[in-house]
Amino acid sequence: MSTFAVFGMSESWARDEAKETTSTHKMEGAKRVERTIAEWEEAVEAEVARIMASKKSVRLSPMFDAPQYAQQFMEMARASIVCRDLKIRTKAVLVDAKNKPIINSKTGVPKVGFADWHPSPAHAA
Repeated sequence: MSTFAVFGMSESWARDEAKETTSTHKMEGAKRVERTIAEWEEAVEAEVARIMASKKSVRLSPMFDAPQYAQQFMEMARASIVCRDLKIRTKAVLVDAKNKPIINSKTGVPKVGFADWHPSPAHAA
């Protein structure tokens, strides 16, 4: 069962997101004005910078069966692309502030999501 993945932010993901969300027009007063290609590219670069400066993180890797594969992915990503805040997360039962499972009100079963993975000291080499 694949349960480990690498989360963070890469510049290429931020650029794709910025291209999708940046409008081809701008508002000047109450008037809609189409942007030139240069203006749009400038707006995209500004959005990339904003995304990279934010705290947003997304899943960058496929799912892995073991944390060491996720660690290898992180090492390769750091060496080959511009990225930030890389961390390994695992599928787990989500808990509240009192460490009690969050229950889905419709189904009555605990909610499952991604939680930060920390290696236990017993498994450290």
